[in-house]
Amino acid sequence: METIGKVKHHNLVPLLGYCACGDDRFLIYEHMHHGSLEMWLRDRGNTTPKAIGWPDRLRICLGSAHGLMFLHHGFVPNIIHRDMKSSNILLDEHMEPRISDFGLARIISAYDTHVSTNVAGTLGYIPPEYALTMKCTAKGDVYSFGVVMLEVLTGRPPTGQEVEEGGGNLIDWVRWMIAQGREGELFDPSLPVSGLWREQMVRVLAVALECTADEAWKRPTMPDVVKGLKMAQLMKPEPHDLQVQGRVVQT
Repeated sequence: METIGKVKHHNLVPLLGYCACGDDRFLIYEHMHHGSLEMWLRDRGNTTPKAIGWPDRLRICLGSAHGLMFLHHGFVPNIIHRDMKSSNILLDEHMEPRISDFGLARIISAYDTHVSTNVAGTLGYIPPEYALTMKCTAKGDVYSFGVVMLEVLTGRPPTGQEVEEGGGNLIDWVRWMIAQGREGELFDPSLPVSGLWREQMVRVLAVALECTADEAWKRPTMPDVVKGLKMAQLMKPEPHDLQVQGRVVQT
């Protein structure tokens, strides 16, 4: 825990301290004003903020990817998060993404490629190999982050009734929609899909599908993910798209 407390990056939530009380363990983080990415993607009733436009969704994905890349490659010893999900991506007062909840994180040395441990994580985000090998790797985090990107693109949860048409989980639903030739229906209906915004979404979708490959060796590293998202962000939208997609409205 002391090692994790030393991890500093602008896309990670600062860990202020921790507390052990009997069998309970608590992590103390800096407060993030705008809550979680999951909250902004889901309909939570009257307390739900206004939807995030596509440019901000892409920016949040890229910032989160930078944070996860730092854990995997920018800090010694390297860190595997083990519970990447949209509810663990928090948004600060400037709507900048910060990865949180290192309660399940594991540290790996420069000589290791994995950590043997009990299966951890959240249903819908856990890569298939974890249940078979009981080994957590950085590629497992990549898989989970791919699910997050699919959430951002579709506005749908990783499991549940909204994706049961394809088998009950978001990855299979996306694959099923593509197999049916219904790619245009994948994207969140709250987002205007036109011009280069659509081209950006298609490119991010390709990155997300690579991240969620069933075989871990087929998945990219986080530097590759960052590169792919940067390429999508560098694509310039038409003036009409800029007019439709403004910055997110602060509450």
